[in-house]
Amino acid sequence: MSSEESRIAARYGRGPSRRPGVLIVTLAIAVVAIVGWFGWALWAALHPEVSSGLEKWEAISENEVEVTFVVRLHDKDATPVCSVEAEDDQEEKVGRLEFTAGEGRQTITIPTERRALRVEWGDCRVE
Repeated sequence: MSSEESRIAARYGRGPSRRPGVLIVTLAIAVVAIVGWFGWALWAALHPEVSSGLEKWEAISENEVEVTFVVRLHDKDATPVCSVEAEDDQEEKVGRLEFTAGEGRQTITIPTERRALRVEWGDCRVE
């Protein structure tokens, strides 16, 4: 190394020499972490504690809607809280009910402010 090169190296220093193995190991750890997180998220989405669905609904009067739904508990100790909303022809909310449900097919009546023309099932969740 010439005196000029050693003077520049002394002034600016040489960057740390990286070994290609360190970069490969770092990338491998990042890939494993991302794949692990994705796998966990997919497993959690495919194995919920509760699943539910709206089977049918009927406006039985100007101020009531009867809703039939099904709840399946995948964790027998779970206590799901379900929600359902009734809407009018302008898609404005005219009734909402949040309730604790059991397993199986059930029917509830939702009080409404005026005639409902649509029902939106909000699903069930475990708190």
